[in-house]
Amino acid sequence: MKKFIVLFLFIFSASAFAQEKIDTVQIINNGTLNMEIDSRINNVIKAKEDAVCTYTSPTKKPIDKKPVVVKSNDPCAGMPQVSGFKIQIYYSKNRADADKVRAEFNKIYPDMSAQVVYYAPDYRVLVGDYFSKSSASKDIRRLKSNYNSAFSIPYKVLCRKAK
Repeated sequence: MKKFIVLFLFIFSASAFAQEKIDTVQIINNGTLNMEIDSRINNVIKAKEDAVCTYTSPTKKPIDKKPVVVKSNDPCAGMPQVSGFKIQIYYSKNRADADKVRAEFNKIYPDMSAQVVYYAPDYRVLVGDYFSKSSASKDIRRLKSNYNSAFSIPYKVLCRKAK
């Protein structure tokens, strides 16, 4: 009888403290991520997402100074770098390999600039300077013959060199 009571208490306590689980599916980069979370945690997360901050810090009245604007026909005047795109043709954890690919690229395509940049934990070989993805697409198609993994990424580009 004692064993029955102990077994009953064990099963009852396990079910009393069990978590409610909710399956949540989120699409991330053409894949799925399944999460099982407690409904109470889900409620706290939703409350934090829905919360609106009511405190606003006191602000000073802006001084109405008009900036001096020099009109020029040059769109790059005063902005050496702008937000644009570069084409990534290679990445590796080894800097020597990335430098070798950059040197090879400079021999094949002397009309395009190439550089090796470090984005932790990889070294990437980036080429060209483009204002938009569509302006980079022509060169991507050209580079696909030698570098089939070429694609454009957002990057600060030199305004004078960009296409």
